[in-house]
Amino acid sequence: MITEYNDPRSHRLSILLLAAVTVLCLLPFIGKAFNIDEPLFIWVARNIQSHPLDCYGFGINWYGAESSASEIIKNPPLASYYIAAWAFVGGWSEVSLHLAFLLPALAAVIGTYFLARELSRLPLIATLFCLATPVFILSSATVMCDTMMVASYVWAVFFWVHGGKNHDYRELLCAAFLVAISCLTKYFGISLIPLLIVYTLSKQGRKRHLWLLLIPIVILCCYQVWTATLYGRGLLLDAASYANSKKAHGLQDILNLTTGLSFFGGCLISSFFFMPLLWRKRTVVAAISAVPLLTIGFCLIPIPGLSWGYFLQLSLYMVAGIHLLALALYFLWKTRDAESLLLFLWIMGTFVFASFVNWSVNGRSILPAVPAAGMLIVRVLDMRHAFVMDEIALLRTRAFAIPFACAWLISMTVTWSDYQLAGSARNAAQKITGAYPGKKLVFQGHWGFQYYMEQRGAEAFIMEKSYSRPLIMAVPENNTNYDTDILTRGSRIGELKLAPTPFVTTTNPYIRAGYYSSSLGELPFRFGSVPDELYTLFQFI
Repeated sequence: MITEYNDPRSHRLSILLLAAVTVLCLLPFIGKAFNIDEPLFIWVARNIQSHPLDCYGFGINWYGAESSASEIIKNPPLASYYIAAWAFVGGWSEVSLHLAFLLPALAAVIGTYFLARELSRLPLIATLFCLATPVFILSSATVMCDTMMVASYVWAVFFWVHGGKNHDYRELLCAAFLVAISCLTKYFGISLIPLLIVYTLSKQGRKRHLWLLLIPIVILCCYQVWTATLYGRGLLLDAASYANSKKAHGLQDILNLTTGLSFFGGCLISSFFFMPLLWRKRTVVAAISAVPLLTIGFCLIPIPGLSWGYFLQLSLYMVAGIHLLALALYFLWKTRDAESLLLFLWIMGTFVFASFVNWSVNGRSILPAVPAAGMLIVRVLDMRHAFVMDEIALLRTRAFAIPFACAWLISMTVTWSDYQLAGSARNAAQKITGAYPGKKLVFQGHWGFQYYMEQRGAEAFIMEKSYSRPLIMAVPENNTNYDTDILTRGSRIGELKLAPTPFVTTTNPYIRAGYYSSSLGELPFRFGSVPDELYTLFQFI
């Protein structure tokens, strides 16, 4: 028979196994260069160390002009407070901060396991599924707020579910404060409030503890008032306004749906490998057949510059995304209980937010669905197969070993490509600044390139500023927020090419890979021939 829920020895072994797998998955990336929005979190943390109650009280050049950090940054500050506290002891190096973010990853994994024990008979498999998704490993290899938010998210749900079952107000109170922590780590945590309300109302029994959800609401109102006092506008509503102003609707919603399905399926591609265990054979055949049919259909659309390889991957990711959403709906229809409703709303809410509400579709917005997807899959597996072997024995079978092996191979490969891409910006900064010692050196572009260029003494170019000449400017091709018009006034004096992972990437607009923002591409990651990272140097005399 399957291992009993209250078997303490098996419980401890499962936790140790999950902790070991988490560390082994993330240790190869412990020296990863800071990239994308990671510098923003680090700069806020540095400011917090000197001005702990004015976290955004400094200036940033992120769009070619000096602006207040409160105008640029659209994430709450809790992750940066964590970085600031850690850096007092461990310092600011890449290795130190990535070690710091191992702890939220472990907390998210163990929290998923505890919650999965409440909702399924296969908690170890559910949690290992989460660890085998590209989006979880990739997000955990950054020093941004996403994995930390997911950790508090799953623990909040666990304490709410477990505390409600046992009528334990201490656990319910803990859940309410964890909701607030999740919200102040990343604003998506606010979705916990309606999610837990609906789940509680769908359960039989007393519902008096719903009032506890007023605690995070009051805390968020205080945060809104506090930031409005400091910066002239409340940052909670400011972030919501920013997302709404940047999101196009109407016919664009059709493209948002396509991109959303692509990101949802790609970031959770692990679920695709479990399809033979989750559906009848004819359904699996139909889904697999849909991939080449969709590819042919897309290829008939006259869009220049896009190859059949792009359309094949777009079709595969879309089918994987549809599969997961259909699975959530199917299980809700079959069981019609509070737990299946919880998982359905968790998954569907994440998909809708990422596709239609957030300012752009990105992998970071898909991450919150990972724990719910793992629990959904094992609940469907248990419903269809009613396994009589324990989880370790199941993992040794070919039916489970092959899907997990494929999922981990893709997840680790994609994360390695992002590791190499981030490292190329650090290497470029070292080479460029080393080639022009004593020269006035400015640059355009941001993300990790800006962090390392400024670290080595170069200056982020400001459009309206007057510079003394001669002046050398470095411009990265695969980056953001740079102005090419100014380059016509200078002369090109050289270029630097660095080769990232040659066959897969997470970020490159030329092959439509846009894990961090769909404005760069409709695929969360792209397999195929990856262009070199190009840095061009101009001189202004």
